[in-house]
Amino acid sequence: MSNQNYKVTIQEFTAAVAGCNQQFPAKSTVNIAGQTLTPAQLVAVFSAAISAIQAVAPARAQLKELVAAQKTAIQVARSLYTALKKYCEAVFGKGSPILADFGFSPAKPRTPSSQTKALAKAKAQLTRKAHGTDKGKRQRQAITVSGSPGLVLYGPDGKPIPGVTQGPTPPALPQGSSGGSPNASGQ
Repeated sequence: MSNQNYKVTIQEFTAAVAGCNQQFPAKSTVNIAGQTLTPAQLVAVFSAAISAIQAVAPARAQLKELVAAQKTAIQVARSLYTALKKYCEAVFGKGSPILADFGFSPAKPRTPSSQTKALAKAKAQLTRKAHGTDKGKRQRQAITVSGSPGLVLYGPDGKPIPGVTQGPTPPALPQGSSGGSPNASGQ
């Protein structure tokens, strides 16, 4: 119940006490909810409830302050605890048994999921294929390159410097092929 509800309840019970004192003669009895009560007994019940509500209000305010102080203290301690753990892991090592003296459990190695393992394997195969390392030792030895590397020097204007140009030697063409240049399409 909120404080507003308690205030309303106190007002209701206070009005009930005043009504009982004003409207019921002191020596009369009232039959309510299967009970026969005197006005003094009714007033006693309502007054006890009012006193109980009013007694709790300061305790509730104090509890609220204590809970706020508790939250602040826990936040400060939690950040220091985390920093202490990182410090101890840096000094003693993440797998050190000394961490148990501080109440820390050594870091457990992460186990990747089966989906992560499958993706990693597929990626590794594609990488090996792209780099040409997916072949065996003898298959790689069978690969030969014809021609030789060359060097073309360019000036500051971006044009080749004449007389210093030594281009690559084109690979030998197989027998029966036409001798057209690769740029014969006019590009």
